[in-house]
Amino acid sequence: MAIVRCDRHHVRLAQATNRYAKRAKPLGYPATAVICGTKDCTDPGLIWLTEEELSEYNHGERYFGVKTFTVKVRASDDLLPLP
Repeated sequence: MAIVRCDRHHVRLAQATNRYAKRAKPLGYPATAVICGTKDCTDPGLIWLTEEELSEYNHGERYFGVKTFTVKVRASDDLLPLP
C-alpha cells in the first residue's frame, strides 16, 4: 500500500513492510495538501508506490489509498458551513 514521505524522511527500504518501486508527485506538488506521514513533519509529501501500484499507475490509475496514519492533509484558511 502506498505511503507518503517528504524528501527528508525517506522510507527505510530494508525495514519496510512493503517493497516500494517508485515515487509519484501528488497533484499540485509542491503546493499540495498531501503532507509527509512522519510524526511532526509538515513538509509536502511524495507518494511511494509498490510494484503493483506502479503497474496500475503505468496503466493510467492516479488514485491510491495510503496506510492509516502515514499521511496528513493541509487545510486552507477557508471554512465552510455544514450543508
